[in-house]
Amino acid sequence: MRDVGLYLIKLPRSFYVFCAATLVVVLFWGGSQPFAAGLFPVPYDKIAHSLYFGTLSLLFWLGTGGRWPVLLFVAVSAIGGLDELHQATLPGRVADIYDFMFDTAAAGLIIVALEWNKFSLNEIQRRMNKT
Repeated sequence: MRDVGLYLIKLPRSFYVFCAATLVVVLFWGGSQPFAAGLFPVPYDKIAHSLYFGTLSLLFWLGTGGRWPVLLFVAVSAIGGLDELHQATLPGRVADIYDFMFDTAAAGLIIVALEWNKFSLNEIQRRMNKT
């Protein structure tokens, strides 16, 4: 099972960027469809927002090779804000500041965890090379 995870990380970066871009398109296109109103009831909508934007952050981070983490955080947070503004214009949808906060928190948590892991792995490699 561990080999599957290692294989996924070795995919081309363009694959991850494509997947992230697809998620963004689906977010705005799917969010404007009539079935999207009430798709996730409260409080499960917060879980859905967290998972969606956490996944989006992960895909963008893998797609950029872990470069520009602050820019990635700002970009994913901006996508969350634009999504809420988009929802405000749609019938049956409601823009919610708490949804935006969960989007931003999920993006931040995932990016910090990935950066911390990258730092830890680099530190382990440095220590191993000294011995």
